[in-house]
Amino acid sequence: MKRKTKKTAFEVVHPLAAGVDVGAMEHYVAVPAHLAEQSVRKFSGFTDDLHALGDWLVSLGITTVVMESTGNYWFCLYDVLEAKGLEVYLVNARHLKNVSGRKSDVSDCQWLQRLHSYGLLSASFIPDQQIRELRCYVRQRDRLEKEKAKDLQMLGSSLTNMNVKLQQVVSDLEGETAMRIIRAIAAGVVDVEQLSQYRHAKMKASEQELKRSLTGNYKAEHLFCLRQVLASYDFHCQQMRQCETQIEQLLASMQGIPEEDFQSKPKSRKTRKNQYRFELSSYLLACLGVDATRIDGLDENTILEVIAETGIDLTKWKTAKHFTSWLRLAPNPAVSAGKVLYHKVSKTSSRAARAFRLAARSLHAHKGYLGQLYRRLCLRKGPSTAIKAVARKLAVIFYTMITRQQDYRPQSAEAQIAENQRQFKRLSRQAQHRGYKLVPV
Repeated sequence: MKRKTKKTAFEVVHPLAAGVDVGAMEHYVAVPAHLAEQSVRKFSGFTDDLHALGDWLVSLGITTVVMESTGNYWFCLYDVLEAKGLEVYLVNARHLKNVSGRKSDVSDCQWLQRLHSYGLLSASFIPDQQIRELRCYVRQRDRLEKEKAKDLQMLGSSLTNMNVKLQQVVSDLEGETAMRIIRAIAAGVVDVEQLSQYRHAKMKASEQELKRSLTGNYKAEHLFCLRQVLASYDFHCQQMRQCETQIEQLLASMQGIPEEDFQSKPKSRKTRKNQYRFELSSYLLACLGVDATRIDGLDENTILEVIAETGIDLTKWKTAKHFTSWLRLAPNPAVSAGKVLYHKVSKTSSRAARAFRLAARSLHAHKGYLGQLYRRLCLRKGPSTAIKAVARKLAVIFYTMITRQQDYRPQSAEAQIAENQRQFKRLSRQAQHRGYKLVPV
């Protein structure tokens, strides 16, 4: 006679949990059935209904809320529920899309509430309010920087329409000489002799070559388009400076500096293109406690973009492996029967991961160890794999510096080569004792 196996039920971890299916104009909320006669309610997406939703949950004694959203409609609801003292979980919609049998918004929110009550859902990383504010400013400045780049392309197109070959004789259209000439043309100056006076003494092109490039067809319609694009360029530059002011004030407040005592720290040296106009490195050093700009490939802009996405406290990730896995920079092999079948490509839209990838790509000609690693992997695995591997290396170094508060001590390429030679000699001796011979490839 077979003995009956005893079925074990899931343990309820969050008895006072609610589930919210977030939409553009309608939010469906599910609570435990014993707390209300109508356990599922629908609220609109207007602000007054968001506060009514939060008040209803608080009146029922709800302590934690889980929500699922495929867009950015959860932003305001998250802020409202967080302000009311509720513990809010935002789950990834990709983790729940393959669950069958849920075909309506009502069943969606009920399923979310049930899973969360058993503690089966993991929350997405959401930084604190100050980091979210910093993220908003940094992302806005990044968008303005891209719009400014489009304006520069349009400036070049306007000059081409006038057959002005300025961008062919200058190294940078946004440089001092080029912008002086463009502003003079927009102001109505079309005399070649007068325009050539803006030539910098260190300019590679000769004065005669510059005059030939400035001889063009200055039609009224082309000058009008040039003025329009130049005004758009100046507007985006002004908007970027306003974003930088907000960023600097927020970084100062994160250090405990009162708003009335705030004083801007302009850079003492000349600002490079797309760099911040204030001493960002001093703020980053005060916030992080270590000088992360010493890491090869990471500059001030890259570090600010990373901490705007991850925050300053990286201990929320247990180890560097958790951190790189969250960034989708860690290896993701598909293993079956103890064998690696293939490596999955982890797609991500993380701006922090993009920052590390761009930093890794900039090391292609670097003379240090990371540059040597990038070039060696490019030969063996290809550039895409090399970028991801070096980006993961940079993320591990960054995580270790911040969490352990240790300065970065870069390893030179010569030291790495010497270490490889020592390892080769040691392995050669071991192979010789076993009757083999180690041959370098």
